[in-house]
Amino acid sequence: MMRRKLLTIIFLLVGLQSFAQQGQIQDSWFFRHFRVGMEWGYSQCLFLNRNYNIFSEEGYRIHEQYNVLFLRPNGVLTGQVGFDFARKFNLAIYAGYIGVGEDNRLYPLQLRTSFFPHTTAEQGVFVYLQGGPAWHTITGGFNLGWMGVGGSGWRFPLSAYCNLDLLVGVKYLWDHPRIPNPDGPGYTPAHNIRRNDAGYCALDLTIAINF
Repeated sequence: MMRRKLLTIIFLLVGLQSFAQQGQIQDSWFFRHFRVGMEWGYSQCLFLNRNYNIFSEEGYRIHEQYNVLFLRPNGVLTGQVGFDFARKFNLAIYAGYIGVGEDNRLYPLQLRTSFFPHTTAEQGVFVYLQGGPAWHTITGGFNLGWMGVGGSGWRFPLSAYCNLDLLVGVKYLWDHPRIPNPDGPGYTPAHNIRRNDAGYCALDLTIAINF
């Protein structure tokens, strides 16, 4: 249900921008700099950093800390609303649906800053930095993580109001996933957790279209 709502919002934003550019308001300063779009693609998780400290139901303490290769493929689907606040810079808000690691599905809300060495309207390379919170639903409510992304891309102008971007980025997620119960089924209750940190690193290969 959450995924369907996000897709509906993304398509409505894209439709609004397309309508604006077909009408007379396309000549206004705001709509010449306002952007909406979609981004989708492939995310390859590379490694996992794990550090947790818990008490078991029987009273003994368990502490685990390790770094391991963690090769898990996932998908990315986000929508963006942005603004070209200078000839070479775009600032955008991203939201959508991503996978990180194994059975870890998140809904990010990210702020992205992109720099274009020439201008935002020309073909060529650009770089970007992105960060913000990411939520995933678990039993008992929402769990909050924080995610940062840095990368580069190549822009192909398709028309005066439409661009296609190919992007490569490195993503890192700071998260607090559930810990399996060492004494039986289910997960460790919150009152038995003293520390619970996880870091996931992934490589993103995505395509974006914006208007």
